[in-house]
This record gives sequence, C-alpha cells and structure tokens, in this order.
Amino acid sequence: MPSGQFQSGQFPSGQVASGQSPRSGQFGTGQPVPDQFATRSGANRAVPGSTRPPGTPTGNEGDDDGKSRGRRDWIWSVVAFLVAAVVIGAVGFRFFGPSADEATAVWAIESCAGPESTAEGAEAAVATYRPLTCDDPAATVTVLDIQDAVSVAQLHCPSGTDVVFQKDGQAGGETQAVCARNLSDDHPGDPGQGGGQLLAGDCVDDDGSEVPCTADGAHQVTGLLVSGFECPDGTVDELDLGFAAERSYETICLGD
Repeated sequence: MPSGQFQSGQFPSGQVASGQSPRSGQFGTGQPVPDQFATRSGANRAVPGSTRPPGTPTGNEGDDDGKSRGRRDWIWSVVAFLVAAVVIGAVGFRFFGPSADEATAVWAIESCAGPESTAEGAEAAVATYRPLTCDDPAATVTVLDIQDAVSVAQLHCPSGTDVVFQKDGQAGGETQAVCARNLSDDHPGDPGQGGGQLLAGDCVDDDGSEVPCTADGAHQVTGLLVSGFECPDGTVDELDLGFAAERSYETICLGD
C-alpha cells in the first residue's frame, strides 16, 4: 500500500468515524480523572461532594477556636476581679484601718504617753495614761523606766522623773508602773524642785513630805534606807517612818 494512504474503513489516529461515539476508555470523555494532576505541596483541595470553599476550617477547628477564646476571657475576668479586690482592700485599709499612731505606739523606754482621754474626772485623767507616739500632740511625757510594782511608791525611778503612774490596761496591768519625764520645760522631778519621786538631793519638811529646797524649814535628803542600813556621811539627822507596803523606804537620812 502506498505510504500515507489508508484502507477503506480505517481512520487516522485521533479521528472518529462519522456517526459514532468515542469509545469509553481512559480518555473517552475528554475529562481528567480524579487525582490525575498532582496538586502543589500545601495547596487545599476541595473535598469531593462538599460545597465548602477550600481553606474553610472544619467544624472541629471552629469549636477549638471558640474554646480558646472562652478560656482567655475567663482568665482575664479572674485577673480583673483580683486587681479590683486588692485596690478596694487597700483603699478600705487606708480610710478605715488603724491609724499610724495606734499601730506604732507601745509601752517602751524612751517612748511617750499622754493622759487617757476616756478617763472620768480630772484625777483619773492625771493618773491614767496611754502610750502615744512622741510626735502626737496629746503626748505629755516620755518614759524613763518601766518596773514591776503594785504601787508607784515602791518604784526606784531614775533621777529626773517628774511623773509616776500605773501601766493600766496593758500587759502586766496594775503590776507594772512607769517612771516618766515631762516633755515640757516644767520638771518638778529635778533635784530640789519639790516634785516627782523623793530621791537623794530633794528636800522634805519635818513630816517627811517633799518640798522645794527653797522652802523655809526644808531639810535636804542624803539617803533613803530600809531597816538594817546606815545613813551615808554628811547625815545630821534621821527621820524614821517605819514600814509601809506602799513605800520603798523606812528611814529618810537628813543633811543640813
């Protein structure tokens, strides 16, 4: 057969006889079969039978995002509540908590005190004191010493003591007493001024009561003794008072 010629009934490759349909086969429909062409790496393929566009998150992914947002909202709510509680507590403590004076004022040597404002009557106000900070306007004395004593007369206070009083209402209660000095310039407890606790260097009258040394008939005290002890040198007379539970001495030694 001459080259390039076809026998009757034959067709060139790729041609279909008139009136015939293409035979079914791999390429019969002219459409690519599923997965015929490989997709690029990372590209989203549409799920067969699904109307959701590619890249749309599935139902589970949406639920996870909602749960994450819910947890974040809950955490921020807790944080906001705690911050608000701290702020409210601080403001309440500032306005309704104890004052600085109440929080720091204690009974101690070199601390300060003042008359109890709730005491009834002038005498009670003088005899009853409460601890105060030394910059408190109500403070009137500074504490020189605190001693165990059921009576202020039993105290052996240091020189310069102007006021002695029981430490009522505090630890130790009435079994402790305080030796104190005025914060003002008035110091009757200084030697010879006629006030405070009787000490050597002060003066007394013939009955043993303390008086200023400038008073007529005043005798200077050289010592205060209990039974069995002798007066110091310079004593010219003795005033024997006898024993008394509320007093720390029995004999007053007198000088000129």
